[in-house]
Amino acid sequence: MEDLQLVLFVLGAIAIIAVLVHGFWSIRKQQPKPIKERTRAQNISEAQRRDSQGFDADGIGAVRVRKPGTEDLPSSRNHTSVPVMTLQKASATDAGVASSHGYSPERTTAERAEPVRAERAATNATVAGSMNTQPVTPQPASYGVQGVTAEVKQSVEPQTITPSQHVHIESPKYGATTQASPQPASPVQSQAPREPEPLGEPQDVLVLHVVAHEGQEIQGAELLPCLLSLNFKFGDMNIFHRHSDNAGNGKVLFSLANMMKPGVFDPDNMEQFCTQGIVMFMTLPCHGEAQHNFSIMLNSAEQLADDLGAIVLDEQRKVWTEHNKQDYLRRIKAIV
Repeated sequence: MEDLQLVLFVLGAIAIIAVLVHGFWSIRKQQPKPIKERTRAQNISEAQRRDSQGFDADGIGAVRVRKPGTEDLPSSRNHTSVPVMTLQKASATDAGVASSHGYSPERTTAERAEPVRAERAATNATVAGSMNTQPVTPQPASYGVQGVTAEVKQSVEPQTITPSQHVHIESPKYGATTQASPQPASPVQSQAPREPEPLGEPQDVLVLHVVAHEGQEIQGAELLPCLLSLNFKFGDMNIFHRHSDNAGNGKVLFSLANMMKPGVFDPDNMEQFCTQGIVMFMTLPCHGEAQHNFSIMLNSAEQLADDLGAIVLDEQRKVWTEHNKQDYLRRIKAIV
């Protein structure tokens, strides 16, 4: 029995150790390798794939990085040797010219500054002669530009027509079927504006008074601006009228006169005018809606009373009340 327990203990320990080893191995396998090891492994695998000459199976060699400036451009190769030979020839030519003409090298710098341009021109000519075995005389580019300009001018230049040339433009011909005989337009019968029906004889007159307080008067200089603000217009019989249009046009709705005789106004002398009161009157029947016109007249009277410090009275010169208003409305309904 003890031997069996020992065997089981050993087997369990071995199993635990195996599980731990397998776990550590799995964890280490899943961890990413360091950059150095990966680069080294890649270089080793790449070197194994290439042959002794450095080419892989597809014949492609390894990439080589060349530092800038190690190789000259082809254009610089072609022109490096030419200026050296040219300068040597130019210096020899200058020395021969100096010896033939007796020039001394001890001349001042100012005297030697002038032939520098000539030497540069001679150098350029020598370079051109050494590069080209046969002289070539290229045509200046301006010739081609001038030719193109001339062609453009010729193509753009408008053609003028002399008086001797006649341009014949054929007028369009229309067939007999396309010519439609104009039909006389039927005269439009203009509808004449309907004239308003005559009102007939007045059956009733609604009167309102606006009277100053006892011992006071209504001044014309104050009255005129109030009347104009309420859309009254001076007109027939030398009194003011309220029209259906606020601008003073249309039919007369009601009128306003002076309460004192002769009951008229003089707009030119309103500053010297004064009165005890004014009277508004509206005849029935009237133009438009009688109740609406009476409402306008009543509102105008109350507004004048407020502006002038006066009071509103009825036709019998008694204080205006709500009972008087209902009586006036009943009279309007009886006639309308």
